[in-house]
Amino acid sequence: MHALFFEVRPKPGHLEHYFEHVALLRPVLAKHTGLTFLDRYASLKEADVILSHQLWESEEAIVAWRKDATHRRSQTAGRQVHFTDYRIRVGARVLHWTGGEATPLGASDTSHVVALYGTAPVTDPAFGGFESVNHKGQFIALATVDRAAAAQALLDQHLGTSGLEEAAIYSIRRDYGQHDRTQAPT
Repeated sequence: MHALFFEVRPKPGHLEHYFEHVALLRPVLAKHTGLTFLDRYASLKEADVILSHQLWESEEAIVAWRKDATHRRSQTAGRQVHFTDYRIRVGARVLHWTGGEATPLGASDTSHVVALYGTAPVTDPAFGGFESVNHKGQFIALATVDRAAAAQALLDQHLGTSGLEEAAIYSIRRDYGQHDRTQAPT
């Protein structure tokens, strides 16, 4: 399973344009295979910051969506007209917890995202919190750490937290934004 985390900050007055593009892309996305989960979340800390969180069966499926011509036009409009900034992180899920014991991760020096999913916001300042736009009362909290051991330790601190329903750790392969495209695919 592969995750895509797309955090976007629309320009003032452009949030509705973002959601208009989302609506136009929905039938195009439906023609692609491999998407298993998609939800959009509003930041609990930063007004007008939106997170699109997607789970895909493979990185190849993400690449196929990224290369879709209609999606490319929407990406260009976002970069050139609608967005002040954005950040995209793509990575493989290396741990998935739905209750019980979390399986320890192997050592890795790549950055990792710890994602906590549930019915209550996470108050730990290490996390950025978001509430679902589509399913009020559903939350995701994200923290980025620089190695697997730190991700495991952070997750272990939050297992058993009230409202926590699911958690995952993703090993990040690409992390880029509107202004730093070093890791962006070509």
